[in-house]
Order: sequence, then C-alpha cells, then structure tokens
Amino acid sequence: MEVILIPVLFVIGTILMIGFIIWLVHLSEKKRRDALQAIATELGLQFSATQNDDLMERMEEFSLFNKGHSRKIHNVMTTEADSLRLTMFDYQYTVGGGQNSQTHRQTVVAFESDALELPAFSLRPEGFFNRIGAALGMQDIDFAEHPEFSQSFMLSGLDEAAVREFFDQTLLDLFAKDKKVCLQSTEGAFVFFHKGRRKPEEIRGCMDQAFTIHTAFIDRLSRNSPG
Repeated sequence: MEVILIPVLFVIGTILMIGFIIWLVHLSEKKRRDALQAIATELGLQFSATQNDDLMERMEEFSLFNKGHSRKIHNVMTTEADSLRLTMFDYQYTVGGGQNSQTHRQTVVAFESDALELPAFSLRPEGFFNRIGAALGMQDIDFAEHPEFSQSFMLSGLDEAAVREFFDQTLLDLFAKDKKVCLQSTEGAFVFFHKGRRKPEEIRGCMDQAFTIHTAFIDRLSRNSPG
C-alpha cells in the first residue's frame, strides 16, 4: 500500500507545485498590468490590456515582430497628437518548441509619423556572435571616424549609403552614450527597445529616452532640409 502511495503523492505534489507556479505568474502579471494602467492614466495615455489586430499588422513591418511563434502584444499604452502616434507595449515571442523553447519578452516603444522619413535600418548592441558574423560577411556598417559607436553596435540597412548618410556625428555621439539600445526603422516609423521588459518604475525613463531619440531623428531630418 505504501509503495502505491509514494508515486501517487509525488504526482499530486507535482500538480500542486505546477498550479502554484501558474498562480504566481498570473499574480505577477496582474500586478504589472495594474501598475502600467495606473501609469498610463497618470500620463494621459489610453490603455488596453490586450493587443488589437491593427497594431500587430503595423508592427509586422519590423523584423522583431517576425521572429519565432506565439507572438503576443499586451499592456498597450498609446496616444496621438499632431500626426504622431506613440505606442508603448509589452511584446513576447517564443523560439523553439517543447523543452527547448525559449520565450523572449520586451518592452517596446513605437513612433509612427509621416515626418519620420527614415532609411530602413536595424541597430543593436554588438556581441561576440555578431562579431563572428561580421567576420564571415554579415553586414555591419562601421564608421572609421567613430570607433566607439562601431565597436558597440551592429548596424545594418537595405540601403547602406542612405544609412551612412543619415548617421551623422551627432547621432553617433548620442547612441554611443547608451550601448544597450535596440532600434529598427522603416519610412514613417521606428521601434525602440532594450533586451528584456522594463519594470513599471522604469517606464517613464524608457519613454523619455524614446522621445529623446525621436527628437534627434527629427532634428537630423531637418538638417537634410534645404535652407
């Protein structure tokens, strides 16, 4: 009888442990959602706990939103003013399957505006494997006049000449100050993110940093304008 009870108790204990872990995750996500909703209300932003299909469709222009599977956008904060749409949200996707699956979670800030006449590019911190890729011929746009930026970031783009022209000294100096920045752009929009999700208490700082980049891009485009 005791021999039979041991595996039964083990199964029951495993089920209870899994249930407890699921409850903890649910509680943590609820606390995060409530905190982000409070921040959105304080900042005058619209909030939605779940994504809408239109947002996901717009974001699919960026390679970040075409990775893996089980993609999900939630905790969406948004506002629109003067033809500029700002959207900040949690995003996750999964690579692999079964025991080998890995879920990546990030806080993303997206700016969409006709004024953002940007070249298409991807900017991310340069790691060991990126350096190997560059050595094997993977595109990495470097700037001899700014070795700090070039050693810190992997920069690629469809039109290398246009990307090189866009990243002038002012922009190179700006990004060299924060070597964790990830950016992807297309004409009319860009997304800004760091690896991992930002804590609720970091949301305002993250948004301020994103606005700094938006302002820098608008200033850069104005330097292209005649007169």
